[in-house]
Amino acid sequence: MIKKGDTVRIKPEWQDPGDETFHWIAVEDEDGGRVRIAPINTGMKYPPNQVIETRMLESNIDERLCGNSLIS
Repeated sequence: MIKKGDTVRIKPEWQDPGDETFHWIAVEDEDGGRVRIAPINTGMKYPPNQVIETRMLESNIDERLCGNSLIS
């Protein structure tokens, strides 16, 4: 189960070009096999977010979180 604040990675077969450069986090808890994710290293004041099926993600990634975060 993916929880708010978890670091995730979009599986290579589901990535758009450039997705691998972002540090993705869950901004909501997983619900019904889907979760809202957002990159936190965009430099944007309001980063984009998207709802994605959990089967398209790798979760529990062991990475250090960036200093700035969308999690409140």
